[in-house]
Amino acid sequence: MADANHRSTDGSAHPHVHALPSHRMARRDRPLPEKLTFFHLFWIFVICSVVGLVVETIVSYPIDGIWKDRAGLVWGPFSPIYGVGGMLITMALWNLRDKSALAMGICAGFVGAGFEFIAGWFWETFFGIVAWSYADQPFNLGGHTCLGIAIVWGFAGLAWMRIGLPPMLRIIEDIPKSVRKPLTAILCAYMIANIVMTVLSFNYWYERQNGNPIETPLQSYFAENYSDEFMSERFQTMSLYADLVKRGNQ
Repeated sequence: MADANHRSTDGSAHPHVHALPSHRMARRDRPLPEKLTFFHLFWIFVICSVVGLVVETIVSYPIDGIWKDRAGLVWGPFSPIYGVGGMLITMALWNLRDKSALAMGICAGFVGAGFEFIAGWFWETFFGIVAWSYADQPFNLGGHTCLGIAIVWGFAGLAWMRIGLPPMLRIIEDIPKSVRKPLTAILCAYMIANIVMTVLSFNYWYERQNGNPIETPLQSYFAENYSDEFMSERFQTMSLYADLVKRGNQ
């Protein structure tokens, strides 16, 4: 509705004064989807992977004193630990979003800390990769997670569900329906390829560090295109210790 100060003498709205665009005024009042689909979860994963990387890089700069590449995949500005974490927290707390803050916080703490433990154990056990360690923190589990970080996950999960997720879902819903399927399919294929190439790059990096000879064309390809120098520069906050690997083909 036009402001009273912009009305003509007969009380009608001035013909040259327009209301704010309806989409700008209505987005925050738009209801959230009744249920989450693959479309919503995939875009939550992508957006959280990018935003999480940016935030971590900025927050860590005063601590490290230098800018470090904190990406978690070989291609693009993605840190999947944040993408998967955001997706898991969303799925776990979606049906609790109308419950008490305490219930949501406890659930988020268990889910976040549990995910961090599994991820840390997996990368260390199969690739010798240590991306974080809480070994010096009280009440830690194998150095992969600890009580303090579980509490952080709890508060972060609560803030995410109450503050971060609603506007993000509305932004995702703004993706035109005419391009949703092709755009999601293309980006999904890219992310799958990115993840597969990252896992293979870690595998062959470990093999080289373990002293395995380069014999196959695949080993040669990764040694040339994803060399030790590339991997060390790309994953500056990760360390590889071949002696930590516990898989059978060492």
